[in-house]
Order: sequence, then C-alpha cells, then structure tokens
Amino acid sequence: MNIKTAPFLISILLFAGTAASGAAKASTVSCFVDISSAAGLTGASAQNVTWTDINRDNRPDAVITGNRNGPALEVFLNVEKDGGHGFVNFTEESGINRQPGISTGSRVGSFQIFGDVDNDGDADIFSGMYCEFEKPKTGTGSEIPLKDADGNIIFDKPDHGLRSEILLNDGAGRFTILSNSGVNLPPETAASAAFFDYDNDGNLDLFVGNWYKEYGISYISYPSRLYRGLGDGRFAEVTEAAGLLTQPTEGRPDSSRPVYGVSHCDWNNDGLQDILVSVYGRQANRLWKNNGDGTFTDVAPATGFDGDEIRHGRYPPGTKREPEGEWRSHGNTFSAACADYDNDGDMDVFLGEITHGWAGEASDRSSLLENLGEKSGFAFRRDAELLHRVHQSTKSWNQGDMRVTWLDFDNDGRLDLLVSSGDYPDGQYLRLYRQLKPGKFEDVTQEAGFNWESSAGISLADYDGDGYTDILAGKSWMRMPKDKRIGDFPAGALFKNETVNKNNWLAVILEGKGTGGANKNAIGARVTLKTGKTRQVREVLSGTGNAGQANSLTLHFGLGRAKKIDALEVRWGDKAGSVSVFKNVPVNTYIKIGQSPEILTPLARTGTKN
Repeated sequence: MNIKTAPFLISILLFAGTAASGAAKASTVSCFVDISSAAGLTGASAQNVTWTDINRDNRPDAVITGNRNGPALEVFLNVEKDGGHGFVNFTEESGINRQPGISTGSRVGSFQIFGDVDNDGDADIFSGMYCEFEKPKTGTGSEIPLKDADGNIIFDKPDHGLRSEILLNDGAGRFTILSNSGVNLPPETAASAAFFDYDNDGNLDLFVGNWYKEYGISYISYPSRLYRGLGDGRFAEVTEAAGLLTQPTEGRPDSSRPVYGVSHCDWNNDGLQDILVSVYGRQANRLWKNNGDGTFTDVAPATGFDGDEIRHGRYPPGTKREPEGEWRSHGNTFSAACADYDNDGDMDVFLGEITHGWAGEASDRSSLLENLGEKSGFAFRRDAELLHRVHQSTKSWNQGDMRVTWLDFDNDGRLDLLVSSGDYPDGQYLRLYRQLKPGKFEDVTQEAGFNWESSAGISLADYDGDGYTDILAGKSWMRMPKDKRIGDFPAGALFKNETVNKNNWLAVILEGKGTGGANKNAIGARVTLKTGKTRQVREVLSGTGNAGQANSLTLHFGLGRAKKIDALEVRWGDKAGSVSVFKNVPVNTYIKIGQSPEILTPLARTGTKN
C-alpha cells in the first residue's frame, strides 16, 4: 500500500457560505423552499433530474429529462445571477440531443449517467436508450404473437435506429457522439447504469441494467452487461468473461432478471467496487461481489440482499391470484442507496421498493439493510419497519418508493434519508426522515416544508455553495387525476436548503490521476473524516438506482459543532492501493484534493445564506 501523508497541500475553493459560523439563531429542522422559478429552472418537463458539472467550473449544473409531447432532455448551466446563483438554458449549445444521422427522429436518451470516460478532466455521458423491438404484438387478452400475411411476426414497436451512445464533452459542456464506442449494440431495454472502475486501472467501466424482453408476455429479460473502459471513451464488453452473463430463462439462479436500478460501492471494505442490482417483478436482487481478478460472484442470497425472509408467495384473502413461487416472492426494487449511515466504517444500504397492500406480506417493503461487518461476512440485517407510514386504506394502499438517497441536511454529522414516492394517487410524496440515532428516524417532511406529491427523480448538490445540501426533484403524472395535473407538463422543483444553525461542514472534490492511478472523477474513492471520536465515511458514487439516479460527485460532510478536522484520509481505489492523509483541514469550506496533491488556484466564489 502506498500511503502518502501530506501537509495542507489542498486548494481552498472559495465556494463556502458564511451562515454556518454566523447564524443568528439555531433551527432543529430544515426549511426547504422551492425556488425553481426565481432561479431560472422553468419551462422544462422534469421527471428524472441530475446534478453534474458539465463545464469544469466546479458548479453543479442541472440536466433534466421529461416528456412534453414526446421525450425531452434539457441542460441548465449554473451561473452567477443577481449576486447569487441561477440557471440559463444551455440545451441547444450543449448538443446533448443531437442525433447521429441514422434516423430522422430527434435523439433523446431514455436516461443518462455522467463520468470522465476519456480522462481529460470533464464529464462525458452514457446516454442509455430503452429499445423494446423484440416484443411481438398480440391480440387482446392473448400471449400469441400476431403475424402478417407472409407469416412474419408483427412487432409491437418499430426499430427507430437509435441506440445507447457515449457522448464526449469538449470541456465547455458541448457534447458529440463517439462513433464505435462499443456500447451501442445490441439494442436492449436499458433502464439504468453506473460508471465505476471495477479493475482499478484508472479508466471508468460501465454496467448497464436491462429490463424485460417482452413485458406483459413473459418474464424473460435481457442480460445486464459490463463494459470495460479503454480510457479513450471506447468500451469492450466483458460480461461473459466477468461471470456476469445470465440466461434467457425464468426462475433459475442464473436467469436474467428485469433490472430497474444499478448502484455500486465497496460493500465489504476490500478496496474493490461491487455492483448492487435492483430487480423488479418480485424477483431477487443481485449483489455482485468483485473478486479482484476481473470476475464477480452473486452473494445476494448469502448476505440477505436478495430479499426478505418471507418467501411463501401467498396473496392475502380476497386477492384472486394463485400463490407465487419463491423466485417471485421478493420485491419491486428500484433503488439501492449505499452509505455508512451509522458511522461504523462499512457501507449500509437503503432499498426503495414499490409495494402494494393487495400483494401481501411476501412482497418486500422499502428497507434499511444494516451492514453487520467483517465478522458476519458483511451480511445485512434488514429493517422494513424503520419508516412507519399510515396508509389511507388497510388493503388497497401503495408505496411508490422508487428513488432514495442519503444526505446530512442539517449538518449534524448524522446521515438522514430522503425518499421519493410517486406514481400512485394515494398519498405518495417526497419525504424526509431525520436520523436521531442509528436505527431511529423521525419523519420531518411537514416541518421541512415539502408538499411535493407524486415525486419522481431526485438529485443532491449544494448548488449555491452555502454549505447546505439542496434538492432537485422531478414529478410524475403517472396515474395522477386531472385535477392534480397543474400546467401543460409535470415541472420540477429546486428545493433550496434554508437551514439556519451553528453546525459546521466540509465539502470535498477529488481528482484522480487517470490511467495508471485513480480515474479522473475518483469514482469509487473513499474519504474517511475523523473529528474527535466521530469517524465518517463517504464514497464517490456515480449511480444510486433507477434511471441513472445520481448526486453530485462532491462529497459533503456535516460536522455538527466540531471546529476542527483531526484527519482526512483518501483511499483512491487504484492498483497501488494509494492512500493520502491530510492534517489541519479547515471547516466550512470546499476543498479540492488531487491524487498527486498540489496547490490549485482558489475559485473566488461564495455562497449565500438567507
């Protein structure tokens, strides 16, 4: 292991606000205010949302996907506005929707994830395209494919010629499709993906989760695929060589399963990134353990990640359905959010599930999976009662918890939980749960100021640099009655965090060496922060679940009343096992750490706090 202890050779990015040290009064609960209109985030249909810095100015920009008489994808740059921060529409200039010339239709990706795939210092894009071209058209109430006069199967959707693509960034936020990237074949039902460096070679790799092949006709799914990054933006598929290739069957351990979310983290503290696969259709989740030799092993059954212990498959009385087999007695998992929520040094997971009252107890609910550590083999203890909710009906209730993420919204040093629920018209909202102590949370949604019904995609960043995490939230009109559909399309919200207290904080931006070191984004790197007896761990994560859900790559630490940081350790995640340790790190500021530490030019920007 190469450990490098350095003095304070970290650039101070003047992105810090003044509120943490100068607040006039304390508040125990945050107040979030939707400022999307005043900030300039208007006119966009917002379902899935992502914060990412597309033009290398260390400000999080907003990328918003929705549907406005067809798929829509828009980019908003974070700029100085009226002495603060606002947004300008940069969609046309970005070229993000430019089609490759093989189709007359507009190319809008089904979802996108961001990472520096060519190690030149800027955010590139994997633009995933959901392609359901092998599903046959059937008659009403039938599973038998329809055929034309010549006996050929008639397919439900025509092939529009568009595929998943890699879009390279020129450094200023302008994107161009990379030809022969290696990720655009075959056309499959891509539903989510994540960048990470599975072999620690300094180049980002890509895992793509695929869904059903013939939804509504069979349970057959496409295999999810692993692509090894070559360092120049191109990829080579290594699914079979990595032991990840699954089969077009139903109900077997090696069967392909419908994937709705892809996440990654170092679940077992061995310095390697593992793959967490959120599976739909009440089939078992997968936890692909990184073996360190280029292969993976599914350890979900051994760790309890696959599903809860209730597997009888029976429906409650009054539900006219035959019992399911054990392989269909798990959950409808959409997201798996990794974090060391209890500050014990290992990564825990919260699973976001869609659950229905009529499905009965064998259908998994959203759950906290507490990592029990090395002595247990890093098994999980599942708690499905952590977030107690009262439903409007005892039998017909729904929980549409499709997106979940962790944040320390009040900077008290304890991670809190944000749950985005939607798609059902019976009280599905954006909900905030404050952590009181490990295993105990309280619902502070109302006090926080949320009234965001049928919430969709969520993404976290301190967009204005004041030291408090803000929330970008999308909205879904799925199954919503007309009287709740305000406007011409579902618009999003920018919930500015207006917490006022005396807690301190630190924000960390990492930059890897690239090929031969850690990848440029340092995705997968782990930062451990020690203040007194408290130790906090964060990992740089590119994806946390459904439809490319992701937060800003900046790591945010709430410090409570701690006034100094005793030590900051970076485990870079490269082949050499490099670790950097820093002392005398200031609080209430942004810092940028390079893998080969150097003093960088300060950025003369400050956030504001009302």
